[in-house]
Amino acid sequence: MAEPWLELDAVLRGRLREVLREPPPPLTEAELRSLLEEGRACRLILGGELDRLEGRLGKLDAEPEASFSELTDAFRRVNEFRAHVEGLDALLSALETRAHEVRTTRLRVQTTPPPS
Repeated sequence: MAEPWLELDAVLRGRLREVLREPPPPLTEAELRSLLEEGRACRLILGGELDRLEGRLGKLDAEPEASFSELTDAFRRVNEFRAHVEGLDALLSALETRAHEVRTTRLRVQTTPPPS
């Protein structure tokens, strides 16, 4: 059975890529805020899973009876998962940059006086 967070993560990544495409689609402040909040929540879930995997690796490493294949499998899983989390971090960072750009543009438009 697949982990539930995998589907959540896949859907979120798809939405993030759509928002980050060029040219950027029109987004409301509420849409950006909601997507950032969802992304941060997913990141917390993935961070918890990464902590669990790292803890398992640490326990295996401390067990003298642990097989080399168990250790290498756990090590590989941690490294793959860490790369996965770092990929989500990069998407969220790009979204924060995009949100800042959108806010700056909207503020400029609101504060620029109309031509006389």
